[in-house]
Amino acid sequence: MLARRRLATVLALMLVLVMALGATPISAQSNELHYGIYNNVDTLDPNVTTFSSVGIIMMQVFNPLVYQDPLGTFHPGLATAWEINEDATEYTFTLREGVTFHDGTPFNAEAVKFTFDRIADPETVSQLGISLLGPYQETEVIDDYTVVVRFSSPYAPFLNSVSTPYLAPTSPTAVETLGDDYGVTSVVGTGPFRLESYVPNSEVVLTRYEDYNWGSEELFGMSGPANFERIVFRIIQEPATRLAALESGEVQFIDDVPELDVARLQEDPNFEVIQIEQPGHGYSLMMNVEREPTSELAVRRAIAHAINKEGLIEVVFNGYGTPGCSALTKVMFGYDPATCDYLLYDPELSRSILEEAGWVDSDGDGIRERDGQPLQIQHWYRADSPLNVALATYMQAELAQVGIEMVLNGASQSGYFDAVRAGEHNTQGWWDTWTDPDGMRVLFHSSNADGGTNRNRYRSEQMDELLAAAASTANPDERAELYAQVQKLAADDAVMVYLVDPYIFYASVASLDGVTYLGGGNLPYFYAASFSG
Repeated sequence: MLARRRLATVLALMLVLVMALGATPISAQSNELHYGIYNNVDTLDPNVTTFSSVGIIMMQVFNPLVYQDPLGTFHPGLATAWEINEDATEYTFTLREGVTFHDGTPFNAEAVKFTFDRIADPETVSQLGISLLGPYQETEVIDDYTVVVRFSSPYAPFLNSVSTPYLAPTSPTAVETLGDDYGVTSVVGTGPFRLESYVPNSEVVLTRYEDYNWGSEELFGMSGPANFERIVFRIIQEPATRLAALESGEVQFIDDVPELDVARLQEDPNFEVIQIEQPGHGYSLMMNVEREPTSELAVRRAIAHAINKEGLIEVVFNGYGTPGCSALTKVMFGYDPATCDYLLYDPELSRSILEEAGWVDSDGDGIRERDGQPLQIQHWYRADSPLNVALATYMQAELAQVGIEMVLNGASQSGYFDAVRAGEHNTQGWWDTWTDPDGMRVLFHSSNADGGTNRNRYRSEQMDELLAAAASTANPDERAELYAQVQKLAADDAVMVYLVDPYIFYASVASLDGVTYLGGGNLPYFYAASFSG
């Protein structure tokens, strides 16, 4: 607590110094918004990315076929109307006319087909996009402004999928012209902002698309060009630095507000804090079922029972959040409350499970061993993320209490992804934002187990069948029951440890108005935003 107070004091002194030097808030200087974003960028291409931060940035650059606000309610986007056949194997979209990509390419049915076919192509190496595309079969162009999207089996979540930036139509001309540089140097969408520049590990700059004239009057209250001339996304991963940037006026909006500072900001009339229960998947621990010793069910169960989630929330999240129970956070459709009775915190049970499995501390050094091998797991995490560092350190201490040695392998973005995609980890952290329970396909489906998003490397025919059945069921009650079975099977196999269902915290200057929080709060959208006064 003393360290936290010292940090707060240092930040306050920094703010006073900045103001004393005459720093003027950018919002008073120009019609542009500066956003301090917590996470880095892996690619600029939303059809390929694994990063939710790319989704936030590229939601401003790309239009989805439909908008979703609130969860479960859909509005026209690039599609003005849609029809779904009885078994959800065909979706017919009527497309908006008169839309052009930022490079002048006409938006039409061919662009939609091109985008979906590209995502489905294994050579594209799509991550979130390919998961959201589900059992995609083909897109048929009926005419310039009508497409039929077909699936090899019923796919009820698809309307939700096309409300995200990850399936948003992209310019065929730009992809074909730029080749391998698409997503590296440039991307081209139809949204209210276009990409101006990108400096890796530093910033992404967007400028207003002056010809934009297809916003949703119903949803946003306007349809012409955006209010802001520019949006500068500054990548500021250090929480204290990001907060100081807001308080000094260097940025006017930040995400991932440090929980320690939420109450203080709420009391300051110069700022506004937005608190939203996060939909999707909370902070958790993936366990590689193909690498010893986490290939052993007893070890995975012991890990799950060993971590005090209430303590983690107090220590790491300053008391904000609720203990994780499921691969779905508690605000999600399909979340089963019974999951909070699975794999409860019980360190004595954890020790008993390990003893029965033959893992004992025979030499008294605090680390269990069996057949001469220590019970050691390799945990990989992003060393450039203070939150991931804190989570790793906390879990290491918890597991040591039951005789498991967690070796911490901190790495930069590229090194981390190289390791976990190759399966070099026993454990790794995960956090994701979804708006439909089919997002569990990302975590558990065997098709994502070979270096994809299922870094549990978990393969189960029963799980694959349950996920497919749930995705193909239109009846909400029947669908929820199937997802309850998915959650139970994942617990029986102890695939993951769900640590905390967090809140989403954004903070802005009090004069910022008109931000829309799409995707259940996951996607702040600045099309209609402006500064008051």
